[in-house]
Amino acid sequence: MAFAVWLENRTPFSAATHVQVNSDGQEVLVAMFSASFHAPKEGSDLEPSGEQLPVIFGDTPFGNPALSSTRYESDIVPLKPASEIIVNGTAYAPNGKPIREMQVGLRVGGMRKALNVVGDRTYDMGSYSAPNPFLTMPIVYERAYGGTTADGNADPRNPVGVGFHHAPSADTQVRTQAPNITYPGEPFLNPSDRPKPAGFGALGRGWQPRIGYAGTYDQAWIETQWPLPPKDFDPRFNMCAPADQQVPRLVGGEQVTVIGMTPSGRWDFRLPRIVAPLRLIFADRVEEAILQPDTLIIEPDLRRLTLKARLSFVTRRNAPQLREIVFGHVSPVLLSAHFKRKQYLNPLGTDGTLHDQPVFLP
Repeated sequence: MAFAVWLENRTPFSAATHVQVNSDGQEVLVAMFSASFHAPKEGSDLEPSGEQLPVIFGDTPFGNPALSSTRYESDIVPLKPASEIIVNGTAYAPNGKPIREMQVGLRVGGMRKALNVVGDRTYDMGSYSAPNPFLTMPIVYERAYGGTTADGNADPRNPVGVGFHHAPSADTQVRTQAPNITYPGEPFLNPSDRPKPAGFGALGRGWQPRIGYAGTYDQAWIETQWPLPPKDFDPRFNMCAPADQQVPRLVGGEQVTVIGMTPSGRWDFRLPRIVAPLRLIFADRVEEAILQPDTLIIEPDLRRLTLKARLSFVTRRNAPQLREIVFGHVSPVLLSAHFKRKQYLNPLGTDGTLHDQPVFLP
């Protein structure tokens, strides 16, 4: 492949590259960045996590890949047309006392969303029982409305859920016969109800409505385009969050509030802003780029949040080659040495990293 770009990471965060081809058969270099922060204890400020969520090259499911929803989706997509927010969380009963029903909520800047959480229910004599009390409840699509019946009939919006034509959850550990997770105002009270599958997590690639953006894979595609993506591929397919968790952009500094998904009942913080620079070293110049996050992953159980960002470059004939990407604060002398393809030597023995410069602002 034409791309052989060195990625120099001088930050505590994770970074990697991937080369792929687009629908025109051109090589695309995707540089991916993942920055995790955590709050060590209740009310403490965010700081870079000692254990960073790495750049992910393949989807990571919660359980069996064939029968599970997605915990983390691959980072290798070259473009996300907007920013999105994912929460992998658990509902906690207030004050640690069993409860039959509660709400959980999320606010990120101007984006607000609430979900209703109820205990397990059973179906008997034409109706569902009252919810059983619970202390904690995983907020996953295996507990939302949907499912696949024994004869293979599936709800295309959520084939791993529960309640669709009395389908059990794809997760055999889920005992409820009715959804635990619903939108407020859309209760599941009888088998004829068809509420929207509710959750904060990533939607499956083959689920509706997401699959509608994947493009046309027909005989014409096989004969004229395969193995490249179809010409009508819509980059909105790269968005894995529900539509009500997508925002125009994340800029840093947004107020974030997580309700009902921590033992204390509330987690408030401001979204960090990554200020570690990106330098793109071309054959004829050095450019500076701004790291623009397009994905936010919140994991309240770990008190961790992760910002994901990417840059993509398409090969251009007769254009100056991109040779290196430097992520982090480094000395001008190091940049000059790398641009001139010379070895960087410092009489003080340092590696050129400017450790006194902040990599993020709270």
